[in-house]
Amino acid sequence: MEHIAGKNRLIFIIAVLLAAGFFVTNLISYKTAKQSLRSDIINTSLPLTRDNIYSEIQRDLMKPIFIASSMANDTFVRDWTISGEKEEESIQKYLNHIMTKYSFFTTFFVSENTKNYYYYNGILKQISKDDAHDKWYYNFVAKHIPYALEVDENQAANNRLTIFINHRVYDYSHNLLGVTGVGLDVERITNMLSEYQVKYDREIYLVDTRGDIQIRSKNISLKDKNIRNSEGIREYADQLLSVSQLYSNFEYNSDGVHYLLTSRYVPELDWFLVVVQNQNTAMKSIQANFFKNLLFGLLVTVVVMVIISFAVGYYQRQLESIAATDHLTGTFNRREFSRIFEATVAKNKRYGTGFCMVLFDIDYFKDINDSFGHLTGDKIIARVSEITASCIRNTDMLARWGGDEFIILTQGTMTSSIQIAERINEHVRTDSVILSLLEGTKVTLSIGISEFTEGDTETTITNRADKALYRAKDNGRSRIETD
Repeated sequence: MEHIAGKNRLIFIIAVLLAAGFFVTNLISYKTAKQSLRSDIINTSLPLTRDNIYSEIQRDLMKPIFIASSMANDTFVRDWTISGEKEEESIQKYLNHIMTKYSFFTTFFVSENTKNYYYYNGILKQISKDDAHDKWYYNFVAKHIPYALEVDENQAANNRLTIFINHRVYDYSHNLLGVTGVGLDVERITNMLSEYQVKYDREIYLVDTRGDIQIRSKNISLKDKNIRNSEGIREYADQLLSVSQLYSNFEYNSDGVHYLLTSRYVPELDWFLVVVQNQNTAMKSIQANFFKNLLFGLLVTVVVMVIISFAVGYYQRQLESIAATDHLTGTFNRREFSRIFEATVAKNKRYGTGFCMVLFDIDYFKDINDSFGHLTGDKIIARVSEITASCIRNTDMLARWGGDEFIILTQGTMTSSIQIAERINEHVRTDSVILSLLEGTKVTLSIGISEFTEGDTETTITNRADKALYRAKDNGRSRIETD
């Protein structure tokens, strides 16, 4: 009996100690978590959001930069200009084709000889040094750089704010023929910022070197359009708008709310990307979690200790899978592809084995989405992935490159890679599942192939495959081009 009483007392004491320890631990954790969350927001979360958005902006600009370069090196543009700029309708159709094909806001060509400003709808004007709207041309030409990005008003679209990518055009003797390029609607970046605001619950905006907010997400706390006039932040405006400082982090108070701010200079636009977190809102979750832990923590502690080893192992496997594979198709993602590519290059150097890069995408995929819906489009992507996986060998590696674009690393020669590509295209074209989903409409692929050569990097071999892919599209689609 005494033994039982002693056991009960021991259990009671242990229970009290555990309860007291749990309470004290949670109290300490609560205070620590508040400080940790604040530190995490300042040092990790905010900068990560900032850099993700910066990368998205840069990614949005890479394609138009590439297209502008292709236009500048297009023999049609050169020959048409050299021959005296006859048949204005030809350059108009060309510019309209580029704009429509790649969904640009505008396309243009300015002749150095005639000073005519051609755009997708004809001749807009004849530029002049006396016209303030035309200073961009003379400033760009004077810089002697191949291309540049500039944010300016688009006279062809009621002076709507546009991101222009300007590229020099030379004749075959490297004499300047003019400047060509494309324009992006700033609204695209505005929509992107709004999406990130919803995703991260943070205020996001782009401000120029004068402090004027050029692009903003919805419902930001700043009441003035210039940060130099806004409460709290105006004290740090000069530091924030310093081009010599790539990153900056500040804290300020406005209307009784404490804000954490991080910014990054975007040299392509000569603007600053600003991301702001309401610290008061962020801390509310910590308080809620503290009380939840007090109410439920004691009840689940024992159970958690039993299952934690199983949970950790399970989620570890899940995270490894997520980190290496694409969610929609189950194939490898770009990150895992890069790792395997490096391993394949090392194997090539050691054993002298050859390999190729096969890059392809689905022809007219946008039309599929528009006609049948994005859900069907996702099913088509997944089905194309399944077919491709069934057509390649165990030694080959398939990854989703992005959107409807896939990449295959094939072991062997160019000849064997072409055979694989032909097999994939044929199976996709005749697949009954795809025909059923698209009500009899056939799906075809445009494919570019490049073979690994000594000194190649992932970027160089992929660029060659990408160029071959674009040739396949330009030459009629549903075909294979090699580099």
